[in-house]
Amino acid sequence: MRHIYFRRVLGPVLILLASTAFAQAPEDEDIFVPTYSLGDQTLAINLGLFAPLFITGGPDGITGPNLTPGAAGSIAWGSHLTNEIKLGVEVGGSFSFTPNRRPLFLVPITFESSYLFQAFPFEFPVKLGLGMSFARLEEDLKLDPFIRPGAAMYWNYSSQWAFGANLRYWIIPQIYSQGSVAGPDESRIGNFLELSLSALYRF
Repeated sequence: MRHIYFRRVLGPVLILLASTAFAQAPEDEDIFVPTYSLGDQTLAINLGLFAPLFITGGPDGITGPNLTPGAAGSIAWGSHLTNEIKLGVEVGGSFSFTPNRRPLFLVPITFESSYLFQAFPFEFPVKLGLGMSFARLEEDLKLDPFIRPGAAMYWNYSSQWAFGANLRYWIIPQIYSQGSVAGPDESRIGNFLELSLSALYRF
């Protein structure tokens, strides 16, 4: 009798209670899926590794960078045009050393566009930055074009904060004209890699 009572009465009641609990679970977890509209803004702080890769151009073709690995950091502001498209400005810097321990500082200022792919709880921005870079080696200061394609991955911690990492490729052409002291044969293109951690704030 007890077995029949459980199967006919208590069984369906327990199944109903369990299904109700599972149906309410997503609401209790307060899942946040970020969406962006025109004017939504972000502020990101990035800090990580700066790796000189190689130098191209000139009579020697591809050569080593003659620089040690260093560090890079930046602050980036962005504003969304749509949920997927964001435009912004980034100011950053890096340092590394020559073989005789002379410090090289690079300070790029870029306008950056991003296209955002989303897969909750992650975001995957694909980025392209264009601008200018100040290069300083002791007393020598030079202003060069700057190109930086890259991508990032963010984990959404809350409605305001996300944390992740960047992988970005720095391209810095140093172009000398025919009338310059160095001459056009000294023109080179520097290739560098940035791997950095990032904290992003939405407002």
